[in-house]
Amino acid sequence: DYIMGMRLALFCFLPLSCTALVFSSFPLPSVIRSHSRTHAAFTPAHLSSSRAAFSKTSTTLSMALGDAPSPRALVSRGMSVFSAGDVAGSIEIFDQADAAVPDGSLRPYLWQRGLSYYYADQFREGSEQFRLDVRVNPLDVEEIVWDIACQNRLNPDGPFPPSNRMALPEGRKDRRKIMSTVYSLFRGDGGVTEHDLFAAGHDSRCV
Repeated sequence: DYIMGMRLALFCFLPLSCTALVFSSFPLPSVIRSHSRTHAAFTPAHLSSSRAAFSKTSTTLSMALGDAPSPRALVSRGMSVFSAGDVAGSIEIFDQADAAVPDGSLRPYLWQRGLSYYYADQFREGSEQFRLDVRVNPLDVEEIVWDIACQNRLNPDGPFPPSNRMALPEGRKDRRKIMSTVYSLFRGDGGVTEHDLFAAGHDSRCV
């Protein structure tokens, strides 16, 4: 939880050039299983650009030969390509995963594509992805925070936090202290500061 909280707090302000370095320290959750996320860390990025290019080529070749990879395999491959620093390539692969489920039922769970949109400076698309996620999972603090980051980048001269920010359902809160603090910090609730986030991350009650 501490890693997740700090990842959210830091990633929203890190340049793309830091992506590979950050992923080596702060792993993302693993691939979607049965259209729901897991919390197992996925392999940190030590992939070269040639490995990413090979991954993209193998996906295209498999589909051309009629041996289309499963949506799960595509999501996993997209995460690896993103981790290797090929953000645009990861979006292409996540789009393929989306298209592989014609009824659109996978779309709300492609939060990984939202991260790719953010780092591709496609903040409107990122916001749409995160909001779609929250529509089916209203308790998703991580996506609420990422949407706030997208909205802020869409209107950098506007107020922070943005007036159209999403919120948890009334009366609900994240039981993880670190995530509750991140949520309040990004939403501007209760005068929470970066110092509070630091303290929450080192509070033994977070473990």
